[in-house]
Amino acid sequence: MTAPTTAPTHGDIDLSARSFWAKHPDERDQAFAVLRRENPVPWSRPAESDLLPPELNTHGFWSLTKQEDIRMASRHPEIFSSAQGITMEDFAPEAREVAQSFIAMDAPRHAQLRGITMDAFKPKNMRRLESWIRGHARDLVTEMSHLGEGDFVELVSVKLPARIFGSFFGLPEGEIRDQATNAAQRLLGWTDPRVRGDQSELELFMGAVMDLHAVAAQLIPQRRAEPGEDLLTWMVQAEFDGKKMTDDELKAFFVLLAVASNDTTRHASAQAIYAFSRFPDQKALLVEDIEGRIDPAVEEVLRWSSPLLHMRRTATQDVTVRGSEIKAGDKVVLWYISGNRDEDVFTDPFTFDIARNPNPHIAFGGGGPHFCLGGALARTMLRSLLTEVYTRIPDICAPQPEFQIANFINGINRLPATWTPEKR
Repeated sequence: MTAPTTAPTHGDIDLSARSFWAKHPDERDQAFAVLRRENPVPWSRPAESDLLPPELNTHGFWSLTKQEDIRMASRHPEIFSSAQGITMEDFAPEAREVAQSFIAMDAPRHAQLRGITMDAFKPKNMRRLESWIRGHARDLVTEMSHLGEGDFVELVSVKLPARIFGSFFGLPEGEIRDQATNAAQRLLGWTDPRVRGDQSELELFMGAVMDLHAVAAQLIPQRRAEPGEDLLTWMVQAEFDGKKMTDDELKAFFVLLAVASNDTTRHASAQAIYAFSRFPDQKALLVEDIEGRIDPAVEEVLRWSSPLLHMRRTATQDVTVRGSEIKAGDKVVLWYISGNRDEDVFTDPFTFDIARNPNPHIAFGGGGPHFCLGGALARTMLRSLLTEVYTRIPDICAPQPEFQIANFINGINRLPATWTPEKR
């Protein structure tokens, strides 16, 4: 394993520092541009983190900042393993097991559990989910469009994925739904002191995980006894090669889906409204022909915002990438946010351009067996919401977000917005 160091990543760039992730996203983008140009596979000291005791937090990490390298690592799981964790910060093994489900596994178990999931995500089930998404987006815009001002995150970005999540899993209105959605929305905020409050990073993370496990423990036997038309029922019933998920696997999967359907989609919707507020010429293009331009607009929002900043792998063998000698056991972080600004892939990568074509972004990963299963649903959510917003309150403006301090999710905590109220 590569020896640890206390030096910054490169020059004055320190990807391990909490202070780096408190910078404005534009500053971070420029830092990654420097890395792509001068040191595309740099080594960093251990991340500043409270998730492990200091004596155990000793593993630094390599970074892949070029899209070509990220795609290569994603498509070679035999060299770049997911089984030791998928974040640049290390968790204890038991925390990985209860929270990260099959995205922190390798073949053959990863293939089996992903196969079970694919069975649940069959086309007829996805058509039902898409209908729910469109309905929830329409209802939410109706509820806020007459106000004329408010925090878009509070009014829409938090509520839309929460309602979709409730529909996904057939969560009844009330305490159970509130417990699950609240836990899902705070789970990935361990790096942000405004989200964490007086809790430690580990306390916030594990508290949210345990809340989600408690909800799943109530629902799983209910769905076995009385199947419904919801994702948890489909997961309880689904099988692959004659195997079904165990209760513990279902609980971990519930955590994974809770986060995927809440946190990432929540922040993607806020990032979209912010992007169109920051670049009014692009909003004008969209409003001019929403039906004809919504699909490429969604793709550019995903590239521009990169809701998931990174995924991490662990090298199973010695490998050299662009001259950097990665040793077996080393952590390797795949920076999607950097790959989506790669000058070798995108013309004018720092320009928000909804007519960009082609747009080979890696917002959902670089391919391979861990490519995100929820990409189609995330696109549906953004397409439905942005169509409603820019058809009904097209002058909405929200140029001053409060960004979340995070190295995993590209989040927005608050997004004050104004618009011409829709008449009722």
